[in-house]
Amino acid sequence: MLQLIYAAVILAATTLGAFVGLGGGVIIKPVLDFIGAEPRMQVDFLSCVAVFTMSIVSTCKQIKDKTEFKKNIVILIALGSIAGGFLGSFCMDMLEGTTDSNIIRCVQAFILASLLSAVCFYVAKERRSFRVENNIVIFFVGLSLGFLASFLGIGGGPINVAVLTLFFSMNVKESAVYSVAIIFFSQLSKLVTMFAGSGIEAYSHQWKTLIFILPAAILGGIIGSGFNRKFDDKIIRKVFTFVMIVLVILNVYNGVNYFIAAN
Repeated sequence: MLQLIYAAVILAATTLGAFVGLGGGVIIKPVLDFIGAEPRMQVDFLSCVAVFTMSIVSTCKQIKDKTEFKKNIVILIALGSIAGGFLGSFCMDMLEGTTDSNIIRCVQAFILASLLSAVCFYVAKERRSFRVENNIVIFFVGLSLGFLASFLGIGGGPINVAVLTLFFSMNVKESAVYSVAIIFFSQLSKLVTMFAGSGIEAYSHQWKTLIFILPAAILGGIIGSGFNRKFDDKIIRKVFTFVMIVLVILNVYNGVNYFIAAN
């Protein structure tokens, strides 16, 4: 029964992730935290696998549909996000050795709620943006995105969308496509770090769950990328903003619960 609930959550999350560039992890992690059936490390693993799978499917579909990419932006941000992903995982491993798990989850929830509030405020209306072309700056943008995605265990989608619209003068529809492509690399680095640190054996008991969530993630990637091509920027912006508001509320709720549990 629990696997079916996870599959439903991941189908909805990855559909929205591919549709508006959220990635899905920003939905999956707080919802699975709310369900409370898995420890933090296992939640991060399931979220990472689902989002990674979705990003492969969605990006392949966009390439097949001949969606145009500015390759230098994707490559430089991807390289930065890989480095940032390793750095974020390293910092989280350091924290886990010295800090209570509930405190870590509380901090993650409140940082995420704050970031999503800022993202929602920026994306809800078209605001001033820049057109960054310096390769070093683009790389460090990717480094920051990869660090946050890995440290918070979310994939980084909504933050990617806001940053891409701010620094590269993209609309939400365009940035959603780039966001999912970048998520592929950040989640790849996170998976490598997870397996290198804990070994595959630490997650081997999740094979039954993966049987349910992988098809859900694949289907979500197909449906979401199809929606992205079908709907215009105005609709995507509204869906994105609504989901952000719901997630801010959920993360604040989770953060309060973890704070109470830790004290």
